[in-house]
Amino acid sequence: MSLNERLREYKARQEAGEVPPITPAHLEVIYREAEALAATDAEDRVLKAGDPFPSFELPDENGDVVSSADLLSRGPLAVVFYRGIWCDYCNFELEALEEIYPQIRELGADLVAVSPVTMPNLRAAIRRNKISYRILSDRGNAYARRFNLTYTMNQDLRDVWGGFGMDFSKINGDDSNSMTMPGVFLAGTDGVLRFASAHARHWERTEPADLLAAIEQLSLDRTARS
Repeated sequence: MSLNERLREYKARQEAGEVPPITPAHLEVIYREAEALAATDAEDRVLKAGDPFPSFELPDENGDVVSSADLLSRGPLAVVFYRGIWCDYCNFELEALEEIYPQIRELGADLVAVSPVTMPNLRAAIRRNKISYRILSDRGNAYARRFNLTYTMNQDLRDVWGGFGMDFSKINGDDSNSMTMPGVFLAGTDGVLRFASAHARHWERTEPADLLAAIEQLSLDRTARS
């Protein structure tokens, strides 16, 4: 089963009331705001293949700084932006990426996931999803903003999440109410994006198989040039 097939199955379960505490009233607000974001052509403003890859120095779950320059010196780098462990769709995606991570490494590439959440929430995601690749903290979505992935959650949406006891000033460690669209990007060792995909509707995600195919193509291109 593909990742998006799993997500559609889960979405149907939510809509059928099988995933409490989410109710149809909650979903009405969540869907409305996602569709409103999509209607702004937010996905079209995201960085595309051929654009320069924004470099980063971001802390991992232990506070150790990870540098994109260091990772790219060893091979191509995939960067996946996700919202947080509180997002079930994100957890499905992290698990699916873990399944292909050995193949990514075999192709000489690497993968990091980036989220605005604090380090304890990164550690929780690693434990829950049994992740072996690096997960990095992007406080305030400062790095995601360089990809044009960010938006501000409005009050209606914050009220829904707040009703579940979710305080994003604690989850993300800042008061910006900034959120990131899910996105997947692949940079070559030359610092140019070779694959880019983002979704305003958070229940849709990039298929890991598509990322893997892009890495395989990049590997073939490198071999042909050598």
